[in-house]
Amino acid sequence: MVTLPRRIRVFYSLGQLGWSILAGIMGTWLIYFYLPPVESGIHVVIPQGSVFMGVTIIGVIMGISTLINAVTDLWIANMSDRTKHRLGRRTPFMRRSALPCAILLVCIFFVPFQNGIHTINSLWLLILLPLYFVAFTCYVIPYTALLSELGRSTEDRIDLSTYISVTWFLGLIIATFAPNIWETVMTVFGISKTASIQWTFAGLAAIALILMLIPAYTIDENLYGSTTATSLDIKASVKAIFQNRDFRFFLMSELGYWFTNSFFQSSLVYYITVLARQKETHVGLIVAAVGVLSFLLYPLINRLSKSYGKKKLMIVSFASLIVSFIYISLMGMFPFDGFLQLIPIVLLSAVTAAISGILPNAIVADCAVYDATSSGENKEALYFGVRSFLTKFGTALSVIILPTILAIGNSVHDDSGIRISVVIAALVSLLSLIAFLKYDENKISASHHPIGNLEAQEPTHHA
Repeated sequence: MVTLPRRIRVFYSLGQLGWSILAGIMGTWLIYFYLPPVESGIHVVIPQGSVFMGVTIIGVIMGISTLINAVTDLWIANMSDRTKHRLGRRTPFMRRSALPCAILLVCIFFVPFQNGIHTINSLWLLILLPLYFVAFTCYVIPYTALLSELGRSTEDRIDLSTYISVTWFLGLIIATFAPNIWETVMTVFGISKTASIQWTFAGLAAIALILMLIPAYTIDENLYGSTTATSLDIKASVKAIFQNRDFRFFLMSELGYWFTNSFFQSSLVYYITVLARQKETHVGLIVAAVGVLSFLLYPLINRLSKSYGKKKLMIVSFASLIVSFIYISLMGMFPFDGFLQLIPIVLLSAVTAAISGILPNAIVADCAVYDATSSGENKEALYFGVRSFLTKFGTALSVIILPTILAIGNSVHDDSGIRISVVIAALVSLLSLIAFLKYDENKISASHHPIGNLEAQEPTHHA
């Protein structure tokens, strides 16, 4: 078998940096851009009120888009698993989807009528957002499936997950520092805040595109991956995957985690600007602080997970998440400075980020390898696709529900909607922890990577 060189690990992780910039923009700023607080100075371009049973137009559009994307996840994953392209099963998808993904993100923020509310703007978003999510999935599902193939053991997969966790957070930090960039753009070019936001996202999308293309053109799947296609169709593959009892419990926990993660990421700007009464530019500062602290914890998490297993650390992650939501529900009520009130969020979020940033991908890869070892069928992409389907379903519920709750009160004068959303997130996090307790790590982690089509390769490359 060919040992994976460090340079390939780095090239692989740079793809994560690229698509996490895009994900960070969408997750942190989309709702804020289309449902801006009154004091934000951002042009309102779509209706802000309720359209159906308290649900806002942005909530409806994001919910529909995310559900469409969730359904296509399984289809795209199975296509990748069954592909017999000469370059492999993953990189051809990554090459073709990177450019559409970047272009569509930019178009989402450049609405046709930028100086007022218009029906065309809502239709524009309704059409482009699902297309963006599908293009995003065409890159991310094959990309993450490579983790199972490049990692030869559970320890290797933890190491690769650590690499991409670092670049994922770097991408998120870059995206959340966008206010610092757009304020500079406003000052230098003398344009409106809305226009500066749009051009900032365009520049970040261009950087992300370059990074996403690096692993697509530098990783030789025929040498480092597994190009043996599965013979199962999507129905048979999904049925086989859900027969894995431990993976089902893991999925239940992921469903709840990503529901609450979407709540947290989309609401962070409200926690900082409304509850703590700080500036928008502090969003990037807080995320950077969480990122730096979590980076410092990565070596410890890496070692502890190899010594004590992933499950115990994941339990710690869920506990930290629950405590952080309980604390946020009380923010603004403490008798000390608002900026200081953000420090516990940084500490608790760093623990959750360090653990959940590394271990879930490794757990999915372990489950995929366990399945391949047991059945002889390589369904790596579909394992990540099923996980993505469930997590996006949780995200879809979140983006439908969150704007509705925030509409109850999302300003300094009335923050009731923000506080209600945090209580809901804490309860869902608790249910996620209960589901994860049923995951049997010892059974899943005992399997080893199947050699597959690599058994005839000479070990000509070394780390």
